[in-house]
Amino acid sequence: MKSLITLRGVVRRLQYSKRLLINRRGDGVHSPFAFHFITRVVRNRRPYYCFEELRGEVKRRRKDAKTCPPIHRARTLELLFRTAHELEAKNILVVTSQPTTSLLPDYLRHTGYTEAIYVLSVDELQGVSLPCCDLLICEYLSEREVLEQILSQCTSTSPTLAVALYTPSPRWRRFVSGLDKQVAPRLILDLMDLCLYFYDKRLTPSRYKGVY
Repeated sequence: MKSLITLRGVVRRLQYSKRLLINRRGDGVHSPFAFHFITRVVRNRRPYYCFEELRGEVKRRRKDAKTCPPIHRARTLELLFRTAHELEAKNILVVTSQPTTSLLPDYLRHTGYTEAIYVLSVDELQGVSLPCCDLLICEYLSEREVLEQILSQCTSTSPTLAVALYTPSPRWRRFVSGLDKQVAPRLILDLMDLCLYFYDKRLTPSRYKGVY
């Protein structure tokens, strides 16, 4: 098992290095919105005032594997913060496997724009009318049909919806692969362990790869 994990880590580093060399600066990105988002949000390293305190909480949670939420990397949480901040998202829906321990609400409530954060488990989604949201974050991916239903319902109430799908493993990346054909986002940013969908019809249909 140890050799398998090491091999997977090596492959991931090689994939990251390749994207870092080819896609880091946003070269070849023709969409003005995508170029702005990649250069000003994805590649942003500026620490916000709340990050230092929140990083301490991330480290504390990591020490207890039983309560460690799906997204436990400070860098990923900070990118989702910057995404919500850039989009000025007022209503955010978080789908997770552990609603009581997710670190996302701690980050999102500091954006200055957030008015409501709804945190639901996959089980709670069954037969529930989802709240209208500007940003949907799935830090846990359930069955494809369930995710398609969530996206269909959210886009029907918010035509400019933005979606962040957490894909930390090859299995979850395969889960998302090809999903765009069914859910039809206008713009896709593939960041390896995060996949961002944008549904604003003013955007040029396109797909780009990158890292953060």
